[in-house]
Amino acid sequence: MSGPTRRDFLLGGALVAGSMGAVALTPRGRLVLMPEGRTLNEIVPTQIGDWAEVPSAQIVLPKPKEGSLADRLYGDQLARLYESPTSLPIFLVMAYGEVQNDALQLHRPEVCYSAVGFSIEDVRMSTLEVQRGLQLPVRDLVARSESRVETITYWTRIGDDLPTSGTEQRLVKLRQQWDGFIADGILVRLSIPAEPSPQVLETMRNFARTMLQSVNPVELPTLIGRRYADAAGAR
Repeated sequence: MSGPTRRDFLLGGALVAGSMGAVALTPRGRLVLMPEGRTLNEIVPTQIGDWAEVPSAQIVLPKPKEGSLADRLYGDQLARLYESPTSLPIFLVMAYGEVQNDALQLHRPEVCYSAVGFSIEDVRMSTLEVQRGLQLPVRDLVARSESRVETITYWTRIGDDLPTSGTEQRLVKLRQQWDGFIADGILVRLSIPAEPSPQVLETMRNFARTMLQSVNPVELPTLIGRRYADAAGAR
């Protein structure tokens, strides 16, 4: 019987490397930033500055099939319309999941709005200044249909990371798996039913700043992660 060949050694090495990689990517822990027993409706105030929640049936939301994986994985959602006597109205949507996977893509405006007939325009990376010297990475875009236009700002948190694209989101989750844990996550979306303009964008920025400053500091990591929440509390 002949001995092992060079090909056998190479194949064996590849199998060992593959198994080691699989072990390295097997999560051994969890990172959950949502306080136990709390919900988004409890964490986010119904009064934010001079904006107050009012009933609305106009909010664009994804519609996963009942009983589907996406339907089961979202542990909590929030959808509100805020109106103000002095500012433009704001739609606020949040989607939270204890275990994040590609189902979060359903809530990305590029996917969610396109699924109900909107075209997506003017997509760009930007920042939201929470306070002086502290900026969150966000994504701005415009969703347009024959009868309606919305200017949108949103961000996504996966664990303590705030990825700004679907590709970056997948890389973040892969890195976290490599580090041995699975994290929870949330998508936070703000929109105004109006054409984009400096005033519209600044109104959304002002609302977002006021909202984050209104949230209990203990619960702020749920929305922006611990690093940004700690930085906000230290200033």
